[in-house]
Amino acid sequence: LEFRFSSIRILSRRIDSNPVNSNRYFNALIKDGLIQQFANVHTNAERYVMLTKTGASYLEAWGRDVNKATTRVAHLGRYSQILHDIAVQTVLLNRLNQFTEVVWDRHIDIEFGGDRPDAIAKSVNGYWVAIEFERWRKERKRIYMSLLHHADNLRDGKHYKGVLFFFEQEADCKYYMDLFSQKEWPKCIRSGRSNRIIESGEVFKPDDYDRLRTCFVFTHES
Repeated sequence: LEFRFSSIRILSRRIDSNPVNSNRYFNALIKDGLIQQFANVHTNAERYVMLTKTGASYLEAWGRDVNKATTRVAHLGRYSQILHDIAVQTVLLNRLNQFTEVVWDRHIDIEFGGDRPDAIAKSVNGYWVAIEFERWRKERKRIYMSLLHHADNLRDGKHYKGVLFFFEQEADCKYYMDLFSQKEWPKCIRSGRSNRIIESGEVFKPDDYDRLRTCFVFTHES
């Protein structure tokens, strides 16, 4: 319901099992029409499943908000970010004991400065953190624009208190950390109709703000 779809591998781990031992259970859910399997044109690396209308109705009967539930295969069959979203689910699942609540990107209904994070999660200590997963290295100006947006949100203090970056490639993690460690960050903005990212000519000094740097964590996790 939260992420629109998942894989049997991830769902098996979520119920403390594995795909072999839980195969009969998930096949029964498919047979009963609560979930359905679907194929994606970009990958066949995993066995993907999603809710059916019957499954969404079942959750609604148990008091869940299904207003944003996705039940049509056509919405996911050509979805190009499927591997990215599976990676986000995986890093969250690896740390599920650290969080009490997780909200996926498109279900975040609060206004942020900049793009929404891939997810936000509420820690067991009661504060929210933003989750970002990078499968590929973004262009330098786009990275700085993202860092600045997060810095603005952190200083605002309304939505989250930290940012956890995860990376598919170790070299990308080091590259982001190197940019992050610079004493001055170029302020990057989108330019007019072209929407290109350009440097404004101004700089941001993260060390001018007490403990701002400690709010960012960078982790390589393939």
